Amino acid sequence: MTRRDLRCPNGCPEGHFEALNAPLIVDGSGRYLEHDGSAATYVCVRCRSVVIDVAAAAREMLMDNRSASSVLECPGCGARLLLPEDDPQAPQVECPTCGERFAVEEGMRFLHGGGPETEVE
Repeated sequence: MTRRDLRCPNGCPEGHFEALNAPLIVDGSGRYLEHDGSAATYVCVRCRSVVIDVAAAAREMLMDNRSASSVLECPGCGARLLLPEDDPQAPQVECPTCGERFAVEEGMRFLHGGGPETEVE
């Protein structure tokens, strides 16, 4: 089961949350057996605000950071380089090998016939 770290956005101290849209499995007498919270939306019992899953937000942030580390290929000499760490959103980069300046989009591997999973020769 996926780890959760549920928090009320209004800071309610109780930390009691209601799961909406979560299948609840009970026996013939109505006693709780299990539930599936994978598709649930949670709300704070006290203020009824939609709850934030801090653990899920952290997982998403990690995935965004991994996908941002793209390899560029200089269109002039073919050298492979990473996005600049000081400004990964820079509109242009300069190749340290040949000095050519080019737009980040020009250096993306898919424009040179390869995708993120293929090697470019």
